[in-house]
Amino acid sequence: MKISKQNRVVWIKLLPAVFFLFGLLVFAVSCSNDKKAAIAIGGEWYMSYCASCHGDNGDGQTQIGATLNPPPQDLRQIAKRRNGIFPDAEISKIIAGKENVPGHSTTDMPIWWESFKKAEGVYDDKSLQEKIDQITAYLKTIQEE
Repeated sequence: MKISKQNRVVWIKLLPAVFFLFGLLVFAVSCSNDKKAAIAIGGEWYMSYCASCHGDNGDGQTQIGATLNPPPQDLRQIAKRRNGIFPDAEISKIIAGKENVPGHSTTDMPIWWESFKKAEGVYDDKSLQEKIDQITAYLKTIQEE
């Protein structure tokens, strides 16, 4: 099949747009994969550090939780308690211990910002925030309607 000179010119003119659109597609897929990875990692962090009190499924019904006063919140109901909106930034601050909530920042609930430093040997603020944001991203996925 022979391509005419006129069609070749059209294709050459379209080539930058095609590359641009391809780049956008690659970027979108990459961002989607990054988000999925963050949620998966956040789930691992949750199971390692939060599930003992808040439960594997986030319901707060655990043996340890039953001994705490106040008892752990049902983390599946965060958005429901906020009229269907999951407050990412607020939850991140609560986990980090930067915002006080009953049970958090007390002897019962560790301040994870400091706990990650000790338990994981992570002292870089950006890395600490990334861990907390990953847990927050995971919690957003377990919300019940």
